[in-house]
Amino acid sequence: MFKKLITLCLVGMVSAATMAAGIEVSKDAPSSYTVRKGDTLWDISGLYLTNPWQWPKLWQQNPEIKNPHLIYPGDVLRLTWQDGKPRLTYTAGVNRSESAPINSASASILRQYLTYDTLIDEREYNLAPRVLGSQDGWNYISMRTPFFANKELDSDDWFIYRTVTNFEREKGDAVVRMISLKKVGEAKKVRSIDDMSEMKLVRQNQEIKPNDILLPALGVKTGEIFHPQPAPQGLVGTMVGHLYGSNYVGHRQIVVVDLGSFDGVGAGHALSVIVPGAAMKGSTGDMEYDSGINTALASEAKLLPSSSAGKLLVIRSYPFFSLAMVVDADKPLKVDMPVISAEG
Repeated sequence: MFKKLITLCLVGMVSAATMAAGIEVSKDAPSSYTVRKGDTLWDISGLYLTNPWQWPKLWQQNPEIKNPHLIYPGDVLRLTWQDGKPRLTYTAGVNRSESAPINSASASILRQYLTYDTLIDEREYNLAPRVLGSQDGWNYISMRTPFFANKELDSDDWFIYRTVTNFEREKGDAVVRMISLKKVGEAKKVRSIDDMSEMKLVRQNQEIKPNDILLPALGVKTGEIFHPQPAPQGLVGTMVGHLYGSNYVGHRQIVVVDLGSFDGVGAGHALSVIVPGAAMKGSTGDMEYDSGINTALASEAKLLPSSSAGKLLVIRSYPFFSLAMVVDADKPLKVDMPVISAEG
């Protein structure tokens, strides 16, 4: 019953957020700004807007520019007003060919979490090859030690991962489960022997252990360029955990939320992390806090208003989960906090 009351309260917040569709320009918004290397779209949006995810409402496409969505270091942004409404345009810089367009999050974060698989579904996890061990019987395998995998591998280049934790989401009568992984090394196949493969480490972040899993090496990538924008309205989900298992997270750390492409969530979408209001029980004049309202008290139960504790920016979505970066937080955020669509 307590969870149902919280859900109803969050739905109310979502409905109110849907109505708050106005755009509020920051008091310190510059009339012009030259984009610098290392800038992110989220940071630039924050220069101009109280709510950075409202970027698409402020941005105006320049028809004379081939791809007006891409902004490069050296481009000059200009804020003007037309009929009392703000409008942001830009003039392309002269050295665009020498740099890459900026993205919503920092390049280093995107490289770290998008270049490698960090979250895989349970089926793929169970089918993945595993490290068996070395001929010397060592529990920790280093660069000097050849080791063996439990399957004949087709590809030559492999990444090695260690299991960190798993995340679950109920979907009808089924439970969808994904496992988070931390990359610990890279290896190359030396030869195949019967139903095994001999491997050699070429790079390692830490010692390799038996039962670590192997996935085919990926080419360097940072994902598509994406822009801050509000997530589809009406979403209610949960920040189910930190990618690497911490109970509390802060600015620029990566979390997992139980909303994905199935729910309409994609890279660039902004979500609000919510602190549910305290629950009260009892009758008028005799109210007290209650951490678990029961059915008998439901008619007299009251839930105080919820509040926003921070914002998340989705950097990668899977069918039923997403990876998101904490881009704003008043205090450390705790695992299992509710999330809703950021106000439009």
